[in-house]
Amino acid sequence: MLNLCKSSGGIVVSAAMLFFLFSATVYGQKAAEWRPISPADLSAAKPAVEPDADAEALLWETRIDDSSDDKLTRKNYVRIKIFTERGREKFAKVDIPFLKGRTKIKDIAARVIRPDGSTVDLAEKDIFEREIIRANGVKVLAKSFAIPNIEPGVIIEYQFRESVEDGNANGSRFYLQKDIPVRDLVYYYKPYNDKEPTTQLYNTTGAGFVKDEHGFYRLSRTNVPAYKEESYMPPEDMVKPYLALTGSSLNVSGTEWALTVRVFDRSNPAQFWGSFASMKSGLLNAWLKDSDSVKQFTQSLISGAANDEEKLRRIYEFCRNLRNTTYDPTVTDDQLKSILKQKTKDIVKAGAGASATSGQINVLFGAMAAAAGFDTIGVFSSRRDEVFFEKKMTDASLLTFAGVGVDLGGDYKVLNPGYKYAPFGQLPWYRENALALIFDTKRNGWLQLPLTPREQNLTKRTAKLTLAEDGTLEGTISVELSGQEALSYRFTNYDDPRSKWEERLKDAVKNRITNAEISNISIENFDDISKPIIQRYTIKVPNYAQKTGKRMFFQPGIFEYGTSPVFASATRTYDIAFTFPWSEKDEVELTYPSTYAIDNGEAPGGADAGEVGKDSFRIQTDPAASKIKYFRDFYFGTPDALTFDVSKYSVLKELWDMIHKSDTAILSIKQK
Repeated sequence: MLNLCKSSGGIVVSAAMLFFLFSATVYGQKAAEWRPISPADLSAAKPAVEPDADAEALLWETRIDDSSDDKLTRKNYVRIKIFTERGREKFAKVDIPFLKGRTKIKDIAARVIRPDGSTVDLAEKDIFEREIIRANGVKVLAKSFAIPNIEPGVIIEYQFRESVEDGNANGSRFYLQKDIPVRDLVYYYKPYNDKEPTTQLYNTTGAGFVKDEHGFYRLSRTNVPAYKEESYMPPEDMVKPYLALTGSSLNVSGTEWALTVRVFDRSNPAQFWGSFASMKSGLLNAWLKDSDSVKQFTQSLISGAANDEEKLRRIYEFCRNLRNTTYDPTVTDDQLKSILKQKTKDIVKAGAGASATSGQINVLFGAMAAAAGFDTIGVFSSRRDEVFFEKKMTDASLLTFAGVGVDLGGDYKVLNPGYKYAPFGQLPWYRENALALIFDTKRNGWLQLPLTPREQNLTKRTAKLTLAEDGTLEGTISVELSGQEALSYRFTNYDDPRSKWEERLKDAVKNRITNAEISNISIENFDDISKPIIQRYTIKVPNYAQKTGKRMFFQPGIFEYGTSPVFASATRTYDIAFTFPWSEKDEVELTYPSTYAIDNGEAPGGADAGEVGKDSFRIQTDPAASKIKYFRDFYFGTPDALTFDVSKYSVLKELWDMIHKSDTAILSIKQK
């Protein structure tokens, strides 16, 4: 059975539960059954929940049926009233995210109801597919459709059905807030075997599920204000109200010879996580059991290594360099079925040309590390992009496999060669600095996973530019990404052609500099993880410098040109959370017309918050060569300064406002 984690509208999930909501095949629609609409709703001219809302959901209903042995279904029905032009723009297009896979989305239907009661239906041909989100190496597509004849005053409503074979609702989350106000937010849930659901509320209070008709339980809220996102905010599960299905507290596992019963006592975190570790120790047993079958090959591989670290690096690189089918979009379903039947010894027998999934690669790595004589442990951690985990959170869905812990000189190094693009000793940013449960077959404990230093998470940007008399800027640019910056880039782009990489680079530049002309793009070192990602391109920007009389004014910091303040709002609702510490080094050489001289070439003032962050500048002028060299050094964040309480917002905003002001400072030159 597939473990699922659901959202309010079938749109948001935790990364570990993607296959239900985001793995989809879309089928044509059948005749839709629409519900009656009251005259009051048709004629309503103002929202009821929030007076200044641009749109308001009159009804947002999701009905989940988990009663079947072999299928989970989910029906979604949404009705929204449009009040303003902004509301019209926001809902002119609807997205249903998915990843290609086992889940099917069926019976998509939509319509517009005018105030006079007349309707316009969506045509099936108007449903199309597009890419909408990319994060942490996960590409999210969407089945999208444009709403016909939408304008202020109309009501739009749409419905669709999701189903997944061999799915269940374990670990589901029912979110109690949307990004628009909702008059009636309703969930219906039909559990397996008519068992009363065990649940827990987070970030809210109030009633949970109550018994309804036909075996369903009902969860509802009325007049729900909109959930409003803020920049650099904590994960949704830390702030958004939701109800979680916590499932049974009893876990039963058996063999031919014995039956073991483990009680998961949620009121006792130590006992709960001890039981969890005991249950998951089967994974560790798997690679320990396989260690004998790979011992001869492992000893040959590490022969002649100078020390234990070199031995471990050889094993890691062998495993990481296998054909990782998890990161290979060309693998067919039939090929994957065959690959999943492999045993660890089969992969070793195939050698460097073997194909394996990320999970198989990690089991192989654990087996080879054990065969080499290393003490190995299992490591499960939370993901910081989903939750800021604490031990008191007795929810088994919050901890997932993070890597194999290997004792190297008395210190456990957590390694995961199943992350194809992760260098030795590095995990994706959302695992770093997270609390991890570590265990072997006899013991367990907790470990804070290490954080890549900001000096290693470096973006180095260089530009060699020429400014013409008419204000046009031209030249070449190079951007180097290291550490987590490079790892995130590789995870995001690995399954797309280079043309897509170039398109995204162009879009990123033009989002800041709308009239920029980008050409001669090259992207280097993508598959060589020992080197930084390097992006090179040629740029031309007409009217980059502004001419006023005999002076020209321009921003030497081209890499920050067109950026907006990080924190624009004067007030803040949620805490502030940055992903990881990082640093930037900019060097710009700019040649200006020989008919001009430096008028104001002073370096910007910068900003200094000590160990937390700093933005500093240096400018060198060479009047004889008509050149300016501009240097910027920036860093921000430490392990203890990535999250900030909302009470510190004004101080943090002041710092970032100073950074933005310095980054966008203007220099001037004057005609001789």
